[in-house]
Amino acid sequence: MWLRTYRDALRRAGFGYQLQFELVPRTGQPLYLVFGTGSTAGLKAMKDAMWKVDDRDGESFRGLRTRGAEPEGQLDLFQAAGLADSELLELVTQRLTIGAASVETVGEWLLTESARWLPKHAMQAARQMRQDGLIVVQSPGKLTTKSRVTLQAQVRA
Repeated sequence: MWLRTYRDALRRAGFGYQLQFELVPRTGQPLYLVFGTGSTAGLKAMKDAMWKVDDRDGESFRGLRTRGAEPEGQLDLFQAAGLADSELLELVTQRLTIGAASVETVGEWLLTESARWLPKHAMQAARQMRQDGLIVVQSPGKLTTKSRVTLQAQVRA
């Protein structure tokens, strides 16, 4: 409740973008943080800083939007064979539930609607989801940021 109140106050103060996330220190007691900015450049700068967190102290960030994914620390998200993180895949699935979109549009959505993901992560997720048979690439040719993708389940429906 207080996070929503704080985000509303940031919105009223003119910050068009608000992020809320958990910082989980090695003690395990999460700290809830809210960030506000008026520009997508500010969002990107904040997220770039989050990705530079030193996990040797046991710190990590978690987005509060995901429901079924197991959150992981940033610095080890993509180490295992280049696979995308389950939180990222869940978020991309949430966006594609709305309807088909270009990979670029999904990336912009990740920037503005997720706590830590950057536009560049959309392509990684799309590659993994295509490999796993979860999405269909509607555009012919190589998968690019301009490619339109949709959930496999929506194609069958």
